Amino acid sequence: MTEFSDHSEITHTLAITPYEGYELFAAARLDGVNFLVSPQGEQVQFLPADQPVEWRWSISPRRPGNQSLSVALRLKWVPEASHLAVREITVYSAGLDVRVASFLGLTQSQAFLGGLVGLFFGGAMSMFALVLLPKPAQKQGSLRDQAPNPTLAIEIPTGLSLAGQERALLKSLFRRYARLLIKQEFSSGYSGARTFLALPIHPDGRSDAFTIAKLGDRASIRREFWNYESYVKDRLPPVTARIQHNPVQLPEHAQRKYQEDRIQLAALQYTFIGEPGYSPVSLSNYLKSHPNPEILYRLFETFGPGWWLQRKPYTFRLGQEYDRVLPAHYVIEPAVGKGRILAGNQMRKEQEFRAGEIVRLQDFKVHELRVDRQSLSLQGVMNPGFPPLRVRWLSRSNPNGASGSVVATRRSLLEEYSIGCELNGLPDPLELLPQMLDETIAGSQSVIHGDLNLENVLIGPGEMLWLIDFAQTREGHTLFDFAHLETEVIAHLVAERISSPSEYLEFLQRPDTSPHQDLAGLLIVIRDIASRCLFNSTNTREHNLALAVTCLGALKFVNLDRHARNLLYMTAAYYMQ
Repeated sequence: MTEFSDHSEITHTLAITPYEGYELFAAARLDGVNFLVSPQGEQVQFLPADQPVEWRWSISPRRPGNQSLSVALRLKWVPEASHLAVREITVYSAGLDVRVASFLGLTQSQAFLGGLVGLFFGGAMSMFALVLLPKPAQKQGSLRDQAPNPTLAIEIPTGLSLAGQERALLKSLFRRYARLLIKQEFSSGYSGARTFLALPIHPDGRSDAFTIAKLGDRASIRREFWNYESYVKDRLPPVTARIQHNPVQLPEHAQRKYQEDRIQLAALQYTFIGEPGYSPVSLSNYLKSHPNPEILYRLFETFGPGWWLQRKPYTFRLGQEYDRVLPAHYVIEPAVGKGRILAGNQMRKEQEFRAGEIVRLQDFKVHELRVDRQSLSLQGVMNPGFPPLRVRWLSRSNPNGASGSVVATRRSLLEEYSIGCELNGLPDPLELLPQMLDETIAGSQSVIHGDLNLENVLIGPGEMLWLIDFAQTREGHTLFDFAHLETEVIAHLVAERISSPSEYLEFLQRPDTSPHQDLAGLLIVIRDIASRCLFNSTNTREHNLALAVTCLGALKFVNLDRHARNLLYMTAAYYMQ
């Protein structure tokens, strides 16, 4: 392709034979005796089958007259295994006659128009990359097998480290570049995924825009992409971070090198919304320095029309929507022995199991590998109107048919998390929890983010907001996001400023007279936003119960200290009354 309308185009279509176990690269070279050519020498690039590749040169003639340029293109098949030999072939070589004119006082630097043929030709050669191999059909939500580019150099800041598989996956995600600068790592909440701000750089030194790379286990990355395609891409405003293409995973032959990691990763690439030299801040950091509740109204006004305000009536048992935020029903470790059957297709109320009891598991599916990489989250069958039975299996082995010992129950876990918590006369929320989960709620349903924590809302220049991490995005109870956001504010902002349970209870009872008016303002705004989405605007119990259960569920997060847990426990007790 040419950048000048008066230049003709030269194209050359090639049919390329792929070789299993090899990565394909191309080396282009432009030379001219009476020209200054930059960059000099051979320029090597990885050749993806589904993306264009181009070479660019800047050339300047040394003298006027008839001159010549030569251009050559070689293909190189680089083996992934060291015992194989590199294969090379020259696929194009040609000379270009160029007339360099100097007249009417033009300088040599102004007379390089003819030399631009090299630039045009380099662009034209990029066309052949599009016909290298037929593009495989991609199913929505599918992962692309993409081998890493072994020549890509990754530069990371001090204090940041990458495991072998993570490094290989970044080399796969950015395979058509020569360098990748990792600028910083963002918090990814509690999922165990890693999210980086990165700058990809081409072989000629040109950089593309900053971008976001997210690495996580394959199931969660696939689910996040599917959620994005289903609920985000066509619903939210342009300021939303966009996924640029299907997620990638390492091919099976490349994955074998990292089998000891016991986890198979995949990667997503998001657009980065920001300005050069300006790093966005999380809503958490922003509110700590600017506790202005108006930013929460802006969040609702930006994303509400596409999600929360497009509601429909929804009647459900509270547990149907909020059981997922609580700890698993049982924690079980492999053990020898015989016991009752714990089946994933039974309703939890049909049978209760005690800590220390031996059980035999059946009819469970593996939902995901947990953050510790050593245990699995299991999920049973969803019975109409009831949440599925959930088990944490302390092994990576197949649980179905295996025997295990019940290490903990949901009740014992919540009791452990709330040890030492003061209630200051409020009722124990653990006693009320079962009947709350069974309560029928007349509410509404809409698309929700599903994990609206303070780290998944980013703020950039001009207080522009955008969202990240759509792994939990789905259709659900409209107030789910606001209950989650209010829980986050209590755990991470309020707990830092209000130092005693008695002071916090007074804060809950009389927020208008609290000395912490900025904090009270944040919670008042969240509840005001939630009230706009209530099924019955005069009945706040819909939000109160959602908040109470969400606060209890947050007790399980390991990054919370005892004081933060105490305030969450009190909040649950206060709103369960």
